[in-house]
Amino acid sequence: MRWSIFFLSFLFVQIGHAQSLPIDFEMDIQTSDFVDFDGGIGTVIDNPQVSGINTSDKVAQIVRDGGAIWSGSKIILDANLNFTTMNGISMKVYSTAPIGTVVKFKLEGTGTIERDVVTTVANEWETLTWDFTGAPSDFNELVFMFDFGNVGNGSASSTFLFDDIQQLFGGTQLDLPVNFEGTTVNYTTTDFGGNVSALVTDPTNTNNTVVEAIKTSQAATWAGTTIGTPGGFASNIPLSLTDSKMSVRVWSPVAGTPIRLKVEDSSDPTHTCETETVTTVNEGWEIMEFNFVNQAPGTESLAVGLSMGWTYNMASIFFNFGTDGATAGEETYYFDDVYFGEFVLSTKDSKKPSEDFLVFPNPAIDAWNITNKEVEMEHLSLFNDKGHLIGAYTPVANAVSIDASLLAPGIYLAKLSSNKGMSVVRLLKI
Repeated sequence: MRWSIFFLSFLFVQIGHAQSLPIDFEMDIQTSDFVDFDGGIGTVIDNPQVSGINTSDKVAQIVRDGGAIWSGSKIILDANLNFTTMNGISMKVYSTAPIGTVVKFKLEGTGTIERDVVTTVANEWETLTWDFTGAPSDFNELVFMFDFGNVGNGSASSTFLFDDIQQLFGGTQLDLPVNFEGTTVNYTTTDFGGNVSALVTDPTNTNNTVVEAIKTSQAATWAGTTIGTPGGFASNIPLSLTDSKMSVRVWSPVAGTPIRLKVEDSSDPTHTCETETVTTVNEGWEIMEFNFVNQAPGTESLAVGLSMGWTYNMASIFFNFGTDGATAGEETYYFDDVYFGEFVLSTKDSKKPSEDFLVFPNPAIDAWNITNKEVEMEHLSLFNDKGHLIGAYTPVANAVSIDASLLAPGIYLAKLSSNKGMSVVRLLKI
């Protein structure tokens, strides 16, 4: 009987303190579960700041007092984390330190990976989120480093409270082509150098979603935006010396603006290739082609990178490269439709027109009529052969009629969004 009671008590403790996410510090983690290092001391305490978004009874506390600039503490989980779709980690944080204090969240296990965010408030609870999209399932240690880069002194500003650590669904990792229209894809972008980007409704077409990139007046010459998270694309960009182009649809306020595109290895930022072109349209959309065999001056060539076995799975775009924000003033740009190869042929989820779309007549003199019985058509954008958006249409009864009577003879492109994805159809006007 005593052995049965002992076994049940042991089982209860084991279950009650299982080390897995989510963690709320009420029963699952105790002070003894913290592994301190280099001047950080982690404990579980009664919540001294019951307010705002956190009224729970227990929280964790880390006090940094001397030691190293990276001092902190960590918790070892029972199993590795999986970031396939649950690719964000959020945590409530309370700090009296100045706004902008760096909170580094590091994962350890088979190797390491880390992300930084900064506090946005002081003397109140806030929820901070770290994006680990693309991270492998190799990590089971949560490492907390508050005020990273500075040595703590044991004071109130070196004391940090945290609670409610959990994984978040952020969508599947994005991959080429990128059109920012999916509802299950993680379209988070990553800014640097003073850029500020956001996913917004296209100001020229309310049925389209694009990324707004603001190069602020404080921006550096190299300010830009990574298309995605630090994990990059789900698969490598298949660049070769014979298939070396990417294209991006861009809106710029001024023609003649240099736009640079850089590809790199998300796991090794020294493996890069950069190329540049200039806009040709004032306050309008155009499809810009970037050929990586024509590398930008002072950057590594694609040939050298490929010869050394480099692979590329991340892309960043730079607007008005080489001019800082103080000189140019704050400017707003937009981009959309990031493809490998040429715009028409690169869409790997597009279908041949003969398979899904009935276009008649084509060639046309006065109008094209497009129908589809297999998918639900949602939106159509019409581009000329230079990539300029010249019309937007909403299908009626799964059909679209495009007036071609005033268009010049030539080739046009219809980008059709449906419940099955995106397709591009060539249209010919005679």
